[in-house]
Amino acid sequence: MELITNGVLAREAVTFSSTSGEPVVVGDILFGCGHSNSGNFNENDMGIIGLGGGPLSLVSQIGDLYGSKRFSQCLIPFHADPHTSGTISFGDDSDVSGEGVATTPLVSEEGQTPYLVTLEGISVGDTFVPFNSSEMLSKGNIMIDSGTPATYLPQEFYDRLVEELKVQSSLLPIDDDPDLGTQLCYRSETNLEGPILTAHFEGADVQLMPIQTFIPPKDGVFCFAMAGTTDGDYIFGNFAQSNVLIGFDLDRRTVSFKPTDCTNQ
Repeated sequence: MELITNGVLAREAVTFSSTSGEPVVVGDILFGCGHSNSGNFNENDMGIIGLGGGPLSLVSQIGDLYGSKRFSQCLIPFHADPHTSGTISFGDDSDVSGEGVATTPLVSEEGQTPYLVTLEGISVGDTFVPFNSSEMLSKGNIMIDSGTPATYLPQEFYDRLVEELKVQSSLLPIDDDPDLGTQLCYRSETNLEGPILTAHFEGADVQLMPIQTFIPPKDGVFCFAMAGTTDGDYIFGNFAQSNVLIGFDLDRRTVSFKPTDCTNQ
């Protein structure tokens, strides 16, 4: 999401609602108020909350005040009921634990805004497609970003992934709709039944169901929610993050994943 703004910064006490129903007042928080804003917003957007690792993010400011720089998020799928909403938790309530949790190291340096992790590859069904076909794997090769919808991969990696998807899909890709460009899309009234993808982060395998990897740009069409890029900036986007409880622990330098129905949180 892009934001261009002119405004002011203020340091005030901020009041949050809580799961107990009681308001929680957090003092001495630095926040901004925009007066001339432009960007990719709709009528329901009220602004941006900074959840990165930098010193001015809400996570860092709360952590400095209350001793724990961690939070968790549970994002609802793209085509979920619009009356449902995801959740963000801070402090002790943000712990991601129990059966099915997988944890990967956070490669970003302390104080760095992006959350960088290492993606080793993605499996399509039982077929592993490596991130690099020849080069040595670089640590911190992809950023987890809740503000970017699609997942962006190296073009060569993406092309190999798409070819494997075509092999394992029982449907024929759409090749006669100019509105869809070069996206991998299929005609279906309901989301695809497979194949299931698995994102292999360092030490953590995260299963991705079709509801996380295919989105409907229009009625009767579902398109692969990943894209290739050659700009060197690779992103694990929020379509893929949906229905996963993701915990970011900036003190322990870890990111944890747990499959979750985020519409019922």
